[in-house]
Amino acid sequence: MLTPEYMKQIVDQYLAAINDGDMQAVMDLYADNAAVEDPVGTEPKSGNDILEFYTKAFSGGANVELTGPVRISAKAAAFPFRAEINQQGGQVLVVDVIDIFEFDADGKVGKMTAHFGPANVTVKGA
Repeated sequence: MLTPEYMKQIVDQYLAAINDGDMQAVMDLYADNAAVEDPVGTEPKSGNDILEFYTKAFSGGANVELTGPVRISAKAAAFPFRAEINQQGGQVLVVDVIDIFEFDADGKVGKMTAHFGPANVTVKGA
């Protein structure tokens, strides 16, 4: 089940769901006991806190797209992407990030970590 093609498909579904503003579709990719650490170093979110996190993070809308190839290993997919997140006041938060999905035996995302720091965040517009 965890073929490279399958894991790439999940990454594509994730990015499409964010672009569509469909946070429930994002949640459907996660296992029931999933953990989301976004960004790495923050307290991991689980359960309904994951949906709340995505809903709040992308409440103004967002455009996300890959900036390089998806890297696949036995049970994980790492992917670089740029998120342009609409903010109040017309500003756009631009974040260059690498997410890593770790898949469980059922093909669901069991853990997601987002890797970025202050040097990877800019603001444009106003």
